[in-house]
Amino acid sequence: MSLICAVPSYAELSASIGQDVIVIAGLSATSLRLDKVLPVRRGGSVSFRALLSGGDPAAPVSNGTHLTRVGDFLVRMRLVRVVAEDGSDAYEAHAQAHIDQLELAAS
Repeated sequence: MSLICAVPSYAELSASIGQDVIVIAGLSATSLRLDKVLPVRRGGSVSFRALLSGGDPAAPVSNGTHLTRVGDFLVRMRLVRVVAEDGSDAYEAHAQAHIDQLELAAS
């Protein structure tokens, strides 16, 4: 299997919901579960908003932009750590969307 360093489509990202993704943070990597993916339209561009959960509570992923492996794709995601209602760590992520997703966000 080879990794593709490109922007995945909404279908490709949503197919990975419920699966683990690998977040590369500096010299370490953390496995997080992809819980939800939504397209977000802002002006003339589209991005993805994703919710991720899990990881090691003793060593949370720092806020910032990280390279993330989602399926066969390497995706640059901006992660923000939030505390879920049950006290566990969760992450909100934003990533660039593929240009053909403009039609999806309009519908």
